Amino acid sequence: MTNKEGTADTTTSNEDRRASYAEAEPSPSVRSDTFSRQREAALPAGSRYPDPESIGQNSTQGMPDTEVSDEYADQQRVNNGTWAQYMKPKFARAPIKEAGRVAYLGESSNLSLLVQDRHGTTDVVHYPLPENVRGARARVNELDNVEIDILHQRGAFLLPPRGLCDELVEAYFQWIAPVVPVINRTKFMRRYRDPKNPPSLLLLQAVLLAGSRVCSNPQLMDANGSTTPAAMTFYKRAKALFDAGYEDDRVTIVQALILMGWYWEGPEGKAPHDSDLVMTARSDLAADVTKNVFYWSRVAVIVAQGSGMHRSVEHSQLSRADKRLWKRIWWTLFTRDRSVAVALGRPTGINIEDSDVEMVSEEDFVDDDEPSGPTSNQNAVRSEYQPDPIHIQFFLNYVKLCEIMGLVLSQQYSVASKLRPKNAIDLTHSDMALADWLQNCSPEVRWDPHHHHFWSALLQANY
Repeated sequence: MTNKEGTADTTTSNEDRRASYAEAEPSPSVRSDTFSRQREAALPAGSRYPDPESIGQNSTQGMPDTEVSDEYADQQRVNNGTWAQYMKPKFARAPIKEAGRVAYLGESSNLSLLVQDRHGTTDVVHYPLPENVRGARARVNELDNVEIDILHQRGAFLLPPRGLCDELVEAYFQWIAPVVPVINRTKFMRRYRDPKNPPSLLLLQAVLLAGSRVCSNPQLMDANGSTTPAAMTFYKRAKALFDAGYEDDRVTIVQALILMGWYWEGPEGKAPHDSDLVMTARSDLAADVTKNVFYWSRVAVIVAQGSGMHRSVEHSQLSRADKRLWKRIWWTLFTRDRSVAVALGRPTGINIEDSDVEMVSEEDFVDDDEPSGPTSNQNAVRSEYQPDPIHIQFFLNYVKLCEIMGLVLSQQYSVASKLRPKNAIDLTHSDMALADWLQNCSPEVRWDPHHHHFWSALLQANY
């Protein structure tokens, strides 16, 4: 983790090495040439670029390792013991203490037969990871010197000055979070203010990336008034952390992956200029498919499904606040899946028939972790950040609109639809669904041409 001056802050075995990095590294900037210098510095001394003839050459130096490290062997022994933990009858009903450490076993899995509880019920699909499985803090100490060096070269351990960081976080929650309400703001801000227990560095870099797209601070802008170079910096820092496996909290990873879609690259890896909307649209189509919103949204869906976020958690052992957060995350993934498919002409990735998550509601935007039972009102701790009713209504109506998007895509634009005879009933069905959505749109976010409001305008633009 890093502090507000941008210096590296770590734990246990890597502390001294990272401290030396911090001393050698000045407070970070977000200039566009930062990474070109870092990339050159990462190459071997005396050789700025590899010899083309040496790339892909067969040699004994290219032989893979035939022995594993002691750390890896220890981890394998831990993993082997994990399966025994799964097979214990009490495991199926064990409380889930950490929402990011949940295993999912679908009904079709053979392993699900091994973890049925003593009554033989199969209604449980979410299981807490055993205690012997490493956590995020342990993962930090598993990074080898090469991985640490790469993260240092990318500036992944650095943060902007505290004032700018605060502004970016505020911009994120004001303008991005209503569209992707995937973070419990109260918990995030509590840790953001606590230097002894800071938020995930991966998630924080992703928040700064998304915030940089909507923040107007001159410190973020290049000579053309664009924040794209700044966004590129935060993107590469977040991506380096993700690629290194720095974080293993599954909820945190999904949150960060969603936000990493706020950066995209155009042809030849060049980010589009913010002011050129036409070129931006073209760049989205021609961009590297591993560096755009479609890619990161799809990866987020895969990780979320691996944790069982596509399944109802109402009867799971998660806390009430985590249940609400999971539901918001899943429906956010649904909206990203449908909206990106429409915008870029791509197939959808979420089959709604594979999900039984209840429809998101107003109650799911309350971050208070209220205890259940007759004394819940007395014991409830009120959230510092109360949800904005307009933001809530925007997202609820946006989800409904995205459901119709999926219907239109399936009936009018799918490959299978082209093989079927044209059916006027399908088109009428889509039109009726859109008309019904518009008629029943909440008054708070219904478009009124005489009273302009950003969130109603954004919703109307999607309509």
